[in-house]
Amino acid sequence: MSGTLNRALQLSQQMLAAAQAQAWETVTALDAERDPLLLDAHAPDATTRNQLAQILACNRELEAQVALARDDVAVQWQHENMRVQAIAAYTQA
Repeated sequence: MSGTLNRALQLSQQMLAAAQAQAWETVTALDAERDPLLLDAHAPDATTRNQLAQILACNRELEAQVALARDDVAVQWQHENMRVQAIAAYTQA
């Protein structure tokens, strides 16, 4: 296994765990550490393809976690916005 891609895979798995815990600052920090590792040149072999496939699988799960969090925040924002509008309407009456 490529040490660089192995480390990138470990970081990807840590990112996913952090996302599941909604530790978004940790996700961001880990992503910043992982990016340069992914940009390095890697051998075009089966091991590299396997590691990249695992990293992509983590990314798909991470994207799903981000989408869920985004949707939750959108619902919270909508509820808060409706509450503010109701208060404004009440105070104007």
